[in-house]
Amino acid sequence: MALLEQQIKGLTRDLSEVVSNLSEEAAPKSVHRLRTTIRRIESLISYANPDLRKKLERSLERLEELRKRAGKVRDIDVQTKLLDQLGNGSTAKDKKMLAGLLEKKRDRQVKRLHSALTKHAGDKLFSRLERVAEKIGTGLFRDNPPLAPLEEARLQLSRLAADFSHPAAKALKPNRLHEARIQLKKIRYLAELADDSAERKLFLAQLKAVQDDVGEWHDWEELTKLAEKRFADRVDCALLREVRALFAARESAAVSAVTRLFAGPVAAKKKPTATASSLRSFARHA
Repeated sequence: MALLEQQIKGLTRDLSEVVSNLSEEAAPKSVHRLRTTIRRIESLISYANPDLRKKLERSLERLEELRKRAGKVRDIDVQTKLLDQLGNGSTAKDKKMLAGLLEKKRDRQVKRLHSALTKHAGDKLFSRLERVAEKIGTGLFRDNPPLAPLEEARLQLSRLAADFSHPAAKALKPNRLHEARIQLKKIRYLAELADDSAERKLFLAQLKAVQDDVGEWHDWEELTKLAEKRFADRVDCALLREVRALFAARESAAVSAVTRLFAGPVAAKKKPTATASSLRSFARHA
């Protein structure tokens, strides 16, 4: 467990640094870093599965709240960038209008994020995370020892692929793509806990490529919803037509990427026999 203990201590330091940065300015890079750092902490703790007291459990719930707040700001930042990809000159006025709406939404969400950060500033979050690290460092698992992180990640990917390829499974419609997006993200963070190796790098690279496609589809979906809400009453809206076309293309790319991953050697590779604890869900947080 020495590696895991080192990792969570490093993540706790990163979290402290990014929280300090966000207290001054909610820069997109800092918001994104807050979100991903918390996800990595959640993934590590869920994998190690230490026996936590209620106060420590509540601290993890507060972390989840911060992550979700950061996620709302991050989504707006990404949608704002997507607007720059719209090249039709006739959409300039509508683009400016959407950009203004997104800016106002971001201001509201940043205030809520800062409020959450202030609320938890004095709740001993970091000292409690240090105690979690100490528990993980003891090497004592609540259940039987799980598989090594990369093996566990492969096992989870294999199960996910089997679920999506089952004859009774539904087609990759939006709700299924959302499910795949969330689960693949969890699997990636789990695999990151493994020791550095060529196999780990290949596995992560393949997952990230698919995540990028599915994540881009999700971002265009959110922007499309915003555009439709604002311009649904204009049947001749050039911006809305362009956004819908780009969204459809990203959806097709995401479906293809997920399908290839689930049919490929990464998912199909033979997995080791699972222990009882490896059968548990490895991530408690969505």
